Amino acid sequence: MADITNDLEVEGSIVSVVHCDESGTDPVRTVLGLCTKDDLSVSIDESDDDFNPGSQRRTKRIRTNNTVDVEVASAIAPDLEALEMIGVADSNGKITFDSSDRKINGDEYLEIAYFADEPDFSTVDMVADSELLHRFEDCEVTSPEIDPSATPPTASWTTWIEGDVWIDYSSA
Repeated sequence: MADITNDLEVEGSIVSVVHCDESGTDPVRTVLGLCTKDDLSVSIDESDDDFNPGSQRRTKRIRTNNTVDVEVASAIAPDLEALEMIGVADSNGKITFDSSDRKINGDEYLEIAYFADEPDFSTVDMVADSELLHRFEDCEVTSPEIDPSATPPTASWTTWIEGDVWIDYSSA
């Protein structure tokens, strides 16, 4: 008999894209956008090189690089402040292209929280109440798009992850 684990199975389809700031005594989480599981992807790519040692017949492979990207295909941005927080827009609502504004690093993280139903964000505990919580460290937002013709307006972006990745984050 084999044990089957499904701790990472997500039943709900409500996904919150969250900015987490841990520079103070308590974490401050700001919802950057809401989307569904179908509007989100996390891709991981690993590269390798191979070589053929002269005394052996089997080719050896060595992992050389890896990249992790988080793509939010369509999120409902709650307000301009959310886009300003990740460096997509400045305080005047103008799109900014300064890469230093688009970095999430230091005591800041990008998180993806999955919920069965849309929670009350004024009282929810993201870590305890979410079905699954991804956490990404040292991020840079790229390729933002804003669609003001949608009702409500939507935004999309890709985030390069240059630090650690937690598939199922817990603060414990």
